Amino acid sequence: MDYVKIKKKPVAISNGNLYLESCNIDKISDIKRLRKYPNLKEIYAEKNNIETIEKLDHLTKLKKLHLEANKIKEIQNLDTLVELEELELGGNQLSEIKGLENLRNLKTLLLNNNQIRKVEGLANLSNLEHLDLSFNLIEKVEGLVNLKNLKFLNLSDNHIKNLAPLSKLIKLERLYIANNPVANMDFLKALKNLKKFVK
Repeated sequence: MDYVKIKKKPVAISNGNLYLESCNIDKISDIKRLRKYPNLKEIYAEKNNIETIEKLDHLTKLKKLHLEANKIKEIQNLDTLVELEELELGGNQLSEIKGLENLRNLKTLLLNNNQIRKVEGLANLSNLEHLDLSFNLIEKVEGLVNLKNLKFLNLSDNHIKNLAPLSKLIKLERLYIANNPVANMDFLKALKNLKKFVK
């Protein structure tokens, strides 16, 4: 077991995992000596006051990054985290999806409870299996058509009228679309693997 310091308080690093939930962090640079741990596999820093994603470029072996319930306005500085498989950014202040192009190993992406209006910047994420975009301001879903391995998709509580593009996501097993003004459900006929559907 080792320790890093946050605002002069020691925080344990256990088995390559760093837990920083509710530590009153304003910036990732508050985590002193983080550069000494390039082999970190998981960081959990939810429920803080983080506004920008920074100082993580050396963590090239990182698999999971949890930053939900912060104050992040932009997805940035993740280009070198090519091993990342799980990224949680729900409950922030994001208005657009960008900066994820290099994260080709990503399997889980949570962007719920933000202010995202357009689904874009996901085309390269061909390994993505779990995507949560609920509680946003999304109107169109054409930006999802390349996610051929998607099994779980939550689009609840948006402003989507047309879900026809989802007919291309034939591996979908769970789909949530509650509280959207969708009229036509014909797209469901193509989703032969669907096990759970919530409208």
